[in-house]
Amino acid sequence: MTKDTTQTNQEEQERAVVEIPQSVLNLHNKALAALERNKPDIAMDLLLRCVKQVPGFMAARRNLRLTSIAVFKSRGGVKSPAHYLSPITGFFPSLKVRGLLKSGKIEDALYEAEKLLLVDPLSLGFAQLFSEVAVQAGLTEEAVMTMELVREHLPPNNMKAIEKLGRLHYQLKNYRAARDCLAVVHRARPTDGDISRMLKDSEALATLDSGWSDAAETGDFRKVLANEEEAERLERESKMVKTAEDADELIADARRKIEEEPNNVNYYLNLINIFTQQKRFEDAIQTIDDARKIVGADAELDRRYSNAKIAQFDVEIEALGKAGDENAVAEKTAERDQFVFDDIAERVTRYPNDQHLRYELAMQYFKHGHIDEAIQQFQISQRNPKDRVPSLYQLALCFRQKGLLDMAVSQLEMALEHLPAMNNEKMDVYYLLGEIFLEENKYGEAAKYFKEIYRVDVTYRDIGKHIENIYARERAAREGAAGDGETV
Repeated sequence: MTKDTTQTNQEEQERAVVEIPQSVLNLHNKALAALERNKPDIAMDLLLRCVKQVPGFMAARRNLRLTSIAVFKSRGGVKSPAHYLSPITGFFPSLKVRGLLKSGKIEDALYEAEKLLLVDPLSLGFAQLFSEVAVQAGLTEEAVMTMELVREHLPPNNMKAIEKLGRLHYQLKNYRAARDCLAVVHRARPTDGDISRMLKDSEALATLDSGWSDAAETGDFRKVLANEEEAERLERESKMVKTAEDADELIADARRKIEEEPNNVNYYLNLINIFTQQKRFEDAIQTIDDARKIVGADAELDRRYSNAKIAQFDVEIEALGKAGDENAVAEKTAERDQFVFDDIAERVTRYPNDQHLRYELAMQYFKHGHIDEAIQQFQISQRNPKDRVPSLYQLALCFRQKGLLDMAVSQLEMALEHLPAMNNEKMDVYYLLGEIFLEENKYGEAAKYFKEIYRVDVTYRDIGKHIENIYARERAAREGAAGDGETV
């Protein structure tokens, strides 16, 4: 499999995720224990040390933020003297943060901005300053989390908080979230031209936001289209595509609407959907090209193009298989796999901040045995909350293949932090932990995880076999101990 050489310079475009050392994880655990003992000041000190050592430790930063807000509110919150005086007390520290930022010392600026938030975690000015630094550090999720928590703990009619959060979402191209915030501000200030412009842009771009990825998986486009009435109509039309005649009518109708409103991307997307359903892939690809002339480069259209090409390959492979041409099937399958790999690599180059694409590229690297490259991409994709647990799981598999079993266990333990309830994902993590501990001859640790799975689902994989082996080993150990006792 050919690797995309453009990936070698990606470190300049992406945020490198640092492995969290065990010592820092231990600090985090001590902080949580301090909170359980109702010692929040000790917990905050430990959590601050965590994020200083590993700026990308999201769980520690969120716990620090939540704890500091809780403590601040218990001491009066926005009605306290500390809140009223924070613009004064924070003046020189804020200058220090901006000076560090200007001189390129971003990690130092991030740490000082975090300390500033400890003075007043509900200060909009401090939160905005932290967010600016976090965005420059590549910690966009931390920036959003901070602004959202401040917004959540201030009065619901605080327009400044809503506006700042909306502007941040707009800056980060989270258009659906930006639209929701800016719409509230627009209702309060309908004559604000800047807000009106950003709201209009957000509404237009929301339909091509990352929410389309979810819609493509669930089939519920209602959640991502700004116009709900139009979403309902498109849903009804898609259900009507039962015969070629139905499709022809809908295609003609869609083309007519495109002629009437050539800049309405929704009509193009609907036509692409109908063509794809009817396996008219060349027509779908041509419609994608037409839509690109309207909106230019667009991640959703690129994804639609990729899906159409892959579906076209699959249809051709199926036809060759029915014809019994095994050699042709093998050649076409290899061609499809090469297309998938090259296409994802190219899209990552075009959209380096799309963390889900990083996950897809990492899966391709892993599939074809490029483990080091897969690790690099999984470390980036774990920044996406939706891909965090799968990325950590795959990182564990990568480290396992490289024989780095302690690092594999570390990834799985981090994954468990995000899996409070027992579900299939958590059982997968437990199972892999059990297998790794077996490889390390740590049978007691392996048994602990296998038994947790068995309590919930006795049919999970070959868990029954593992449980039998565990009890057989325990019986053998007891019998051996008893025999030694008799000998003595």
